[in-house]
Amino acid sequence: MATTSSYHSTLKEKLDTELNIALAARKKGLDPAPTSEINITEDLAERVEALIGVKGLGARIRELEQAGNSREELALKIGYDFVENKFGEYRRIEIVEHAVRTAVAILTEGVVAAPIEGISRVESDRNDDGSEYIKVFYSGPIRSAGGTAQALSVLAADYIRRRMGFAAYQPRENEIGRYVLEVSVYERISGLQYKPTDEEIKEIVRGCPICIDGDATEDMEVGGFKDLQRVATNKIRGGMVLVLIEGIAMKATKIKRHVDRLGLEGWEWLAKLVKSKGEKKKKKFLGDLIAGRPVFGRPSTKGSFSLRYGRSRNTGLETVGLNPATMSLLGFVAAGTQIKPELPGKAGCVVPVDSIDGATVKLKDGSLVRLDSAEAVTKLRDEVAEIVDVGEILIDYGDFLETGHRLMPGAYSHEWWLRELEAKSNEEAAKWCLKPPNQAEAIELAYRFDVPLHPAYTYLWADITEEDNAYLADSICKNGTLDEDTLFIHSDDKGRIKAILEDLLVLHHIENGSLAIEEPDALLRCLGITVDLRRDEFTRVKTRNKAPTRIGVRMGRPEKSKERRMTPAPHSIFPVGEYGGKSRLLKEALKKKVIEVEIGMRRCNECGNEFISSSCICDKCGSSNFKTPGLMQDARSRLKTGSRAKKSIDIWNYYHATIKKLGELPNKQDVKCVQGLISKHKVAEHLGKGILRAKHGVFVFKDGTIRYDFTNLPLTHFKPKEIGLSLEKAKELGYSHDTFGKELERDVQIVELKQQDIVISLDAASYLLKVSQFLDSLLSKFYGLSPYYGASSKEDLLGELVLGLAPHTSAGILGRIIGFTKASACYAHPFFHAAKRRNCDGDEDSVLLLLDALINFSLFFLPEKRGGRMDAPLVLIPFINPKEVDKEARNVSIAREYPLEFYEAACLEKLPKEVDIETASTRIEEPKDVYGFLYTHETTDIAAGPLNSLYKSLGTMMEKLDAQLRLARIIRAVDAPEVAEAVIENHFLRDIKGNLRAFGSQRMRCSKCNAKYRRIPLSGKCTRCGSKILPTVHIASVKKYLDVSLRMANEYHLSDYTRQRLELLQKDVNSLFPDAGKQQKALTDFM
Repeated sequence: MATTSSYHSTLKEKLDTELNIALAARKKGLDPAPTSEINITEDLAERVEALIGVKGLGARIRELEQAGNSREELALKIGYDFVENKFGEYRRIEIVEHAVRTAVAILTEGVVAAPIEGISRVESDRNDDGSEYIKVFYSGPIRSAGGTAQALSVLAADYIRRRMGFAAYQPRENEIGRYVLEVSVYERISGLQYKPTDEEIKEIVRGCPICIDGDATEDMEVGGFKDLQRVATNKIRGGMVLVLIEGIAMKATKIKRHVDRLGLEGWEWLAKLVKSKGEKKKKKFLGDLIAGRPVFGRPSTKGSFSLRYGRSRNTGLETVGLNPATMSLLGFVAAGTQIKPELPGKAGCVVPVDSIDGATVKLKDGSLVRLDSAEAVTKLRDEVAEIVDVGEILIDYGDFLETGHRLMPGAYSHEWWLRELEAKSNEEAAKWCLKPPNQAEAIELAYRFDVPLHPAYTYLWADITEEDNAYLADSICKNGTLDEDTLFIHSDDKGRIKAILEDLLVLHHIENGSLAIEEPDALLRCLGITVDLRRDEFTRVKTRNKAPTRIGVRMGRPEKSKERRMTPAPHSIFPVGEYGGKSRLLKEALKKKVIEVEIGMRRCNECGNEFISSSCICDKCGSSNFKTPGLMQDARSRLKTGSRAKKSIDIWNYYHATIKKLGELPNKQDVKCVQGLISKHKVAEHLGKGILRAKHGVFVFKDGTIRYDFTNLPLTHFKPKEIGLSLEKAKELGYSHDTFGKELERDVQIVELKQQDIVISLDAASYLLKVSQFLDSLLSKFYGLSPYYGASSKEDLLGELVLGLAPHTSAGILGRIIGFTKASACYAHPFFHAAKRRNCDGDEDSVLLLLDALINFSLFFLPEKRGGRMDAPLVLIPFINPKEVDKEARNVSIAREYPLEFYEAACLEKLPKEVDIETASTRIEEPKDVYGFLYTHETTDIAAGPLNSLYKSLGTMMEKLDAQLRLARIIRAVDAPEVAEAVIENHFLRDIKGNLRAFGSQRMRCSKCNAKYRRIPLSGKCTRCGSKILPTVHIASVKKYLDVSLRMANEYHLSDYTRQRLELLQKDVNSLFPDAGKQQKALTDFM
């Protein structure tokens, strides 16, 4: 097995090679800066120092880490070092600001921009008694820090303000009212994960010793409590609301724990908030259901998903397993599809696990059959009349540990049965580790060892009443006949027996008017019936509840695998203004020969030549003598050079000189540019890069890189065959042995995944192949260097380095491509995802070919607005240290089996921390390539099931809605009228009313130049180009869901309240948009 040092050496060697290539390219002076602009940082301490810009910070963080401080303790204690001037002398308020920013940076592993962009500033103000208090101004990007870091930033501010002699904040009553009002308005326009009561908000504001303030993030002003003396804006402060609600209110329990440990006074009000929060009911299960995203089962309902504990090699980290047959049957679920389960967390992703139970369905001929394979679903799909039970859902113990949700009784399963048999006989249990017993063997084992009947032959006895149980037993004894291995029961007129069998999930078919049950021994023994159909309690076998916990599940977002495109999608970050037309086409701008655009220019100090800021050397004398600002000097640094006035650019000569340099034919590609530049100093990219991107069919992102986005999925083990990896290539990449230490000789052996290796989708491979070809063209034609990749097929990408980046972060993670999957997702190690501050609950991240990022990324391209540094690879983490990643990944279970004590604890609904299950946290003393992880459940293929969900394959919203309602009608655990009403309430009504408001306040636009107008000009035409003026909100968008809503209300007999709301809305719409066929009446018509 490859050692960690050799794995890291392989990565480092390739990283160094690409760094050298990027340096050689940048030295040509054809980019805004002469070197690669991505800082490579080795650990958290170095990242925090680079982000905050305070020298010596990294060394002190390492000291505190070595002293055994937790991440939270470190974040708070570092503030005292600022107080003691260990990093230099600062003003009192600057000390508080540095302490708060540093605390947030430490808590977010130094990979998000929240410490810079999410905290605008820290100020002081006066209480009414004259004492001085602290105000922390938060902005929108603080969301990327997460609720815990948001809340602890306030605690850090309080921790330091005491040492600095600042008083606690004493809010005025009108300020308290303003907080309550702003939270309500923000929740309505942007939504919140959690909404406390008005009294709870008042309690927080009155008790919090720090003033949680913020900059305006929304254009909307508050309706009351305006022009307050100590509040700087009348507009909604989104950052303040996020910290107050998703930070303090949501994380009250965590804050209280730290307050108690530190002995801080003034936070006693938290105890009341924690108690109140614990008593609150969960948000309604269908509270945000929308059209096209079905419900697969209601909470605690027979036929919904049965909770089964364990982890497969592709689950954990908020990813759950379903049988691929169930996925195919439901249609709306593919690998990577997000779901919203009732518990243990808010969301998760689905992956295929074929070692758990699939769905049970009733066919049109009355038969009840189990579907455990995709082939069976394909064969019987058109015969399915009803989905009686959707099967099991596999959830990792680690997901309960992370959320703190109490364990719930799990499905009685083969692994649980084995643990009970082991307690009686280890020798006997060893015989059945790899295969279940047949029915006769299971019955014999139940009698001999006094253990419950094996779950394969256990029915859902808890789902029927004792009366139904007795009725079934009597009917079998009176009306049943046993013919060899088949039990025939004459069905009663009302179908009660069949209904009971369906509730029990006893598989059967109809034969000559009777219910036929094959191999009925287990059923008979459970009812206490002998083979001659007589009652005898001595024959009864012991059973366990097969499905004690049913979990409600509905669809969230569909899976994603698609190249990143801006809207509209450009090839080049070069401005053409309005000269390029609506499509920003370069060929349209060329018709003008010379264009005037807002673009940054640089002036050579040697010859005085003025040249476009896309280059860092003078195109006349070759000098690089001009001022270039230092980048990331401190938390508030901004570029301070260049000119942004409109300049005349000879686009014709510039274009033709560029294509001559590239050796390309003129007008060969339709190059799409940008209308204008969004960076502070309007720095453009060299046009040659855009020409080559257009040639290769790839698109640029705002920072100069080419991105590919897909859904995150976890993977700890793989088979070379399933990811398209040959044995020869696997060994070349360092995979010489399987997970059990045997030499790799077959492509179906299970291999443990190295922590920075990834498996990308086939679609991503096709796109990245084009990106590699673009980069080779760029190196050879633009920079005059040798090509690097030489890739002609996706297999040539195996072993190539990528950079993984989450959109809310500013740190890229080094990765390596080792295979491909049919799934629309990116499979990677839990530590890789956690290093990006991600779990796998449906979020999507991007990958970039590393060389593209090193050469083409530039800080000069980033937007001027706050938050512009998010989703940009400011730093690169070359090697993952599991101790520094989000702790959720360390909670993933890695045991081969769960002990009997675990299942007993789940039956008692104990807390997860009260149970001892081995997790990843026990194996991370030193960073390694692999850690010896194991898992409990096998799966045949990580890409089994549908390739894409119906949500993606169906075209219109009406088609998706029809499929959603059709599924609701055939799933027994779903109430179709409830779904229809929720869709109307949560989606259609809001959409109709929102579009109605938007129609009345809309802006107009020019059909040609896209100029915007608040009102139509008196001329009726565009004042710029004379073209037609069009509305931005059309009548059709207002009315599109009205008719279908009314139809649904009648078809599903929805409540009078819902129908009346729709009818009133219909009257409003009809009065505003009368029938086009009706003529407006004249006054004389009424005379």
